[in-house]
Amino acid sequence: MAHRTDSGSRRDATSAGPEKLPLGQIILLAALTAVLPASIDGLSPALPAIAAALYTRAAHVPAAISAFVISFAIAQLLGGMLADALGRRPVVLAGLAIYVLASVLALFATSFPLLLAARALQGLGAAAAVLLARTIVRDQLPREAAGRALAQIGIFFSCTPIIAPLISGVLVSVGGWRAPLLAMAVLGVVIGAASLLRLPETLARDKRLPFDGPGLLGSFARLSRSPALLAYVLANAFAYSGILLFSAAAPQVMIDHMGLGALDYALLFALSTMGFMAGNAASFRLVRRRGVDGTLRIGVPFQLAGPIAMLVATQLWPEAWAALIVPQILYTFGWGIVQPQAQAGALSTHPESIGQASALLGFVQLAIAAVIVAVFSRLTGGTSLALALGMAFCGAGALLCGWLMVGRR
Repeated sequence: MAHRTDSGSRRDATSAGPEKLPLGQIILLAALTAVLPASIDGLSPALPAIAAALYTRAAHVPAAISAFVISFAIAQLLGGMLADALGRRPVVLAGLAIYVLASVLALFATSFPLLLAARALQGLGAAAAVLLARTIVRDQLPREAAGRALAQIGIFFSCTPIIAPLISGVLVSVGGWRAPLLAMAVLGVVIGAASLLRLPETLARDKRLPFDGPGLLGSFARLSRSPALLAYVLANAFAYSGILLFSAAAPQVMIDHMGLGALDYALLFALSTMGFMAGNAASFRLVRRRGVDGTLRIGVPFQLAGPIAMLVATQLWPEAWAALIVPQILYTFGWGIVQPQAQAGALSTHPESIGQASALLGFVQLAIAAVIVAVFSRLTGGTSLALALGMAFCGAGALLCGWLMVGRR
């Protein structure tokens, strides 16, 4: 099996090609990407009701989120191999079908173990939709144009973490804990129907890799040793880890320590995500002038500046919610700049294995984030100082990878 060098990838990245995708396709790909936050943030408001209805300890209920995330991370590796062998469209459609089936199984779960099994199956199906959305972009566009398209997708997709928990909260209050799962099933059907009608196949048959298990595993091993690919993958993973750490640890700080109500926290969290939308808009404009690597390097300093500002502000005003939220807006602004360019850069390094590169990107992102969250959320202990230090660790990792590794082939 032939594999291009990184220099060959650079030639591919700058080759002529279309400069943008139709708006309808951008919206559809954003909807595919939104399946992930809709499935995680959309279930969070139902967790207390699940604990009561299924006679489960409150401390165990977050496993309904973990089961989805772990399955999602692992399934991306299989999805990437299948997509490079069979094409993008059949894998997306099969993944959405599995997602809908799993949502229905979760809807009718009569015990917590059954709910966990259904959520794991749900994560398996969702993985195909999310990882192949960015793959389909890179199939059709050259490097910088892909960076702009991914930033556009981010602008549309960024409203999902804001509205998903709010809608879910209303659904739980009206229809109980099963209502958000019904909404996920409906969402899967709608996106699946739109994909069936409008999603193109973007991988030509002559570019598909044979589905050879050992050969594909060997290809993954080669990709994991590519310095060019790992630079983008690690920068993306550290940058994302701060987002997930804040989501996991900030409620304890702001609700338990600062005394805010759950609704107050939800609204402030929604405010913090506005930085991501603004960062995507900035990324879309910057990449045309600065290129993928230059734009990424502009974004990563914000991801260290935010936690440093948080460290200072929380020591000066320990009871002020703004001491956490304003620096977090700075961090999410940087993430909005970094994410589309890290993805575009990663998917440009090995154009013959875009599906597998996308899978590796997603798997490492969630794996590193899960470890960092597991360590620092335990150390947080309800203190803003520990949260800020954990996010500073993530920001420093993103900055080092972005400045010292990206582009240094």
